[in-house]
Amino acid sequence: MPRPLKRPEQPIDPYKAQALPLGRPAAVYYRQSSEGQIGNVMTTLQTIDMIQHLLDRGWVRENVHMIDADAAVSGTKKIRERKGMSQLYDMIESDQLGLVASQDVDRFFRDVTMIETNKFIEACREHNVQVMTPRMVYDFTHPVMGSSHIRMFREEAQRAADYLEYQIRGRLVKARHSRSAGGMWSGRKILPGFMVDCRAKVDEQRNPDYRKYKRFDLYADVTLRYFELFRENNGNLYETWHQIDRSGPYFPDIPEGAVPEGFKATDHLTRRSPFTGGLTPSHTGLAYMLVNVAYIGHWIHMNAVVAWNNHEPIIPLDLFMHAYNRLSPTDFHGEPNPNYVPYRPWIRHDKAERTAVPPSYAGLVYTDDLPDHPHKRLATIWNVVADKYEYLLNEYPYRSTVWKLRAFILDGMVDAMLLERLRDTTIDETAWAAALASVENVDQSELRRLKAAIRQAETAKDNIIANLGMISNAEMVARAQARFEAADREIVELQAELTRIQSGKQRSRSLADARPALELVIARWNEVPNEEKRALFEAFARYIKVTKVTRHTKHITVFWRDGSTSERSTTHKSRGYFWDEEELEKLREMIDSHVDQWEILREFPDYAWRSLQERYAYRYGNGYYPKHYAGKKPYNRHARWQDTAEYQAEINASQLAVSGASTDRS
Repeated sequence: MPRPLKRPEQPIDPYKAQALPLGRPAAVYYRQSSEGQIGNVMTTLQTIDMIQHLLDRGWVRENVHMIDADAAVSGTKKIRERKGMSQLYDMIESDQLGLVASQDVDRFFRDVTMIETNKFIEACREHNVQVMTPRMVYDFTHPVMGSSHIRMFREEAQRAADYLEYQIRGRLVKARHSRSAGGMWSGRKILPGFMVDCRAKVDEQRNPDYRKYKRFDLYADVTLRYFELFRENNGNLYETWHQIDRSGPYFPDIPEGAVPEGFKATDHLTRRSPFTGGLTPSHTGLAYMLVNVAYIGHWIHMNAVVAWNNHEPIIPLDLFMHAYNRLSPTDFHGEPNPNYVPYRPWIRHDKAERTAVPPSYAGLVYTDDLPDHPHKRLATIWNVVADKYEYLLNEYPYRSTVWKLRAFILDGMVDAMLLERLRDTTIDETAWAAALASVENVDQSELRRLKAAIRQAETAKDNIIANLGMISNAEMVARAQARFEAADREIVELQAELTRIQSGKQRSRSLADARPALELVIARWNEVPNEEKRALFEAFARYIKVTKVTRHTKHITVFWRDGSTSERSTTHKSRGYFWDEEELEKLREMIDSHVDQWEILREFPDYAWRSLQERYAYRYGNGYYPKHYAGKKPYNRHARWQDTAEYQAEINASQLAVSGASTDRS
């Protein structure tokens, strides 16, 4: 068939400026470096004026997106460390934008190494996205000016980074440090309980307390109470903070006129109690308050006391030292604190001294019992009192323990379900084929994500090397080296994760080769080490979910790789009055119906016959064993299910079935 003809393409004039992409959406990116800058003139220029600038150029309001999630975020941070910039980058990568606008290039980046800047340029170039400022439209894909626009954008970003490095940090920050080293407030957050005297002169005379702390009664009384509560709780920081969070006292909202004219008080406290809504410090914030020597009049600069008795103290010395000696391992001079007496020194014992076997399935057990944290992984802990490992559900920071389950109980039940699955799978050819197919099902999207992350990290390393020749400042070289090493470590971690996932592809072949060995494993299950049981579990299952039913009953579900599940209850593992009503009723019905002894033992495999009789007597027999029971009873009172001939017969039958299936295949 002859090729169809088409209309000749019009040649592109390389010297004609590219038209603005009015048919594609545009985004306005807003960023301010600190909270104090939010709402100033620059905020108006970056938001209202920039949007109007795009509307004047022909965009409709519905196609202009405002990205303002980076208020009080430094431009030196990476793309993925800034919520707004990360959102903008993803929109560029997914071809959702035709143009990005901002008040200036320094709103995008102040990156000394230019790594993040180059990533942004490359993304815009690949997806044909223009970058607009009020003075310039950068088109990185222009056939003639594209390379010039890239160079101009880089130079603007480099000038912004240099200004930050040499003007802001080199001069302004240095001046601020000089003022702080002299015992004067330099603009940092004001400690709760104080206000700053900002009056340079008083009665036309130089103010000796200029920029120094003064007592702020509205907060000072609350702060004093915090120190008192810490002493009342015998130095227990968590209990003190928990008490404050639930019942106060809280810092009041500062009413208008409460701060005298010429003074400035703290306005940085924003955390509120989830119980009452009162203004409180965080757990870490309270700890910092209780060891801050400014409360007894000393002044700190760069974590060292530089001015003694610099201002009026608001906490009595003995009360402050009580808190300081329980929280600070160093004294006022940075030397070891000889009076340091922590509330509860913790001694970590050698794990080799523990008598219990470590949990087999640590890291594979989850629960949905916390509504705000579905699929939460259970922690594994060592119970010092019980000398047992436990799976623990905690709800940080308010509940260290929601519920817990002894590890040997869960591990034993999962082992039993795994053994049952192995028996069924090795005997049934269809089940075996399904097991192999489920193991081969590797998450391809995760593989692609890891490979892309590795390529991105390698590109970052190449960019660092390419830019080292442009850097002469020793500190900048050190930072570039640190970023290079961080990228190198990231690549190693990503490759390890990639290898782990790709190993799943080999697991199916290993599993197929291991089928004869599995039959031997089933026959000698009690001799299999826990590590091997875990490896088998990971080959056949994805994870374990535990759900609380009652205080002493948990429901355990194993999610197999073929999509099926197995379920068990821990009720039988509980002792005495921890039995559920359903289980007690089942025991009563079986005894009253004269079911043979071995069947009752099989239904309650974790109990001896004597224990079952005692449970019946306690609940239904007024303290007497069931004398009316007439079922066959060939075993003594100490016998368990594992001691019966019926149990041994079931085991032998299972082994014969496995052996027969193996013979048929051969």
